[in-house]
Parts: sequence; structure tokens; C-alpha cells
Amino acid sequence: MHIVVCMKQVPRDNSVKINADLTINADGIEQIMNLFDEYAVEEALQWNEKLGGKVTVLSIGPEDWKEQIRRALAMGATDSLLLSDPAFTRLDTFGAARVAAAAIRKLGDVDLVVCGRNSTDDETGAFAPALARLLGWAQLTYVGKIATLDSSKIVAERHLEEVVETVEASLPAVVTVVKGINEPRYPSLLRIRKVAKVEIPTWSAADLGLSAADLTPALNLVNRVPPPPRPKGEMIEGASAAEKVARLVDKLMEAQVI
Repeated sequence: MHIVVCMKQVPRDNSVKINADLTINADGIEQIMNLFDEYAVEEALQWNEKLGGKVTVLSIGPEDWKEQIRRALAMGATDSLLLSDPAFTRLDTFGAARVAAAAIRKLGDVDLVVCGRNSTDDETGAFAPALARLLGWAQLTYVGKIATLDSSKIVAERHLEEVVETVEASLPAVVTVVKGINEPRYPSLLRIRKVAKVEIPTWSAADLGLSAADLTPALNLVNRVPPPPRPKGEMIEGASAAEKVARLVDKLMEAQVI
């Protein structure tokens, strides 16, 4: 079975600056693998260990994104692919899905695509549904457990706000996973060293047969502002743990949290 994981690199800190052209300036901020994509990588690896085949980590971005791709390889992914082109710098969500769909079609033998439920930078959660639509595949979102996976179908639990749905779909399909579906593994130092110099294949827009018209954003970004800083926390004082808990409960009730 061939499982593709779509992985995004995001700033560790959300205190980014906004450039005059409304692009994000994350200079000086460490770039990391998107939180939910770590769970997607782990889920793909666990099923690969059961079923065999290969796991390809796919990412869209500049050359320096190879660092996080290598992290996924150190976790156990068997293959990787970077989609990199100057034409990709201003992709909107649908444009990114179009690029990924073109790459998946070119790979040709993909059975399942696994993504995190959303990225922690733009929070749209629209990439995977758009990808499924472009591929013409079934989509299973907010998956908290994959119960069955074989060469023809997938059975999974969708963990929604008030209910858990058990759904079944034929393969190929696109799945988005939530936090808690598994516990991502830490790559060993030996594996990190082993993949440090692995050559990561890179495909451009030309390699994917995409024109400038294909990559023209469908959305017009009219404004962008960074999120407001988090308010400072408050220390609850008290002579004992019980007194502190009582005061905390009182404050939560005042704020109508409970």
C-alpha cells in the first residue's frame, strides 16, 4: 500500500510580523512540522508497519523545508517529495491543493492520503477537502481512529464535537486526523544521522504540467493581522492546595467558564 502524507512547515511561534505586501514575515522564528501533520505521519507509519508498502511525505515549499521532511524520514517514512517553485510562493489553499493533486496523480499508485486536520498557521482546514475534490476521491475528516484499512476500503471513526461517527469508504481516499489518534514517535539519533544527507526529490510547476493560470489565486487577500498577544496568566494564591482550588473554581464561575 502506498500512503502519502501531506506535510506543512509552520512557525513555532505565532507572533509573526506582516509585511507591507501582506505576506507573513517569520524571520528569526524556528520552523517546525505542523502539529497535526505529526499525527498524520505517525498514523501512516503504523499502518505501513502492518500492511507493508511505502509512505511518501509530500510538502510544498522552498528548499529549506527539506529539514522537516528529513525529520519525517527519520521517524520512518520511506520516500519523500518536495514541490518547490517560485510560482508556488503565493498559493492560496485551493492552489496548494491543486499542486498536491497534480503530484499525487503523477506518482500514480497512491492508495491513501493522510493530512493533519488543519495547519496551525492559517487554520482553514480546507486543504484536504479541496484535495479530495480535485482528485475525485472520498474524504474522511476529523478521524480519531482508523479501525480497518486494506487494499479496497477504510473504516474510520470521525470524532466530531458531540458524536463519534463510524464511516466506511472505498480507496483511494483522503483522510484528515485529529490530535489523540496516536502518540507520534521521536526519531532516534541514529536515524537522524542516517537521513541527514538523503537526497530529496524536487518537482517544479513544469514537472507537474501546471501553468501560471493554474496557480493564480482564487482568493483576494485584502488584509492580514497577527493574532493578539495572549494575556498574562494569574497566579492563584492560597494557604493550601484546597484553598487554591476553591479560589480557582470561584474565578471560573465568575467568568462563566463553569
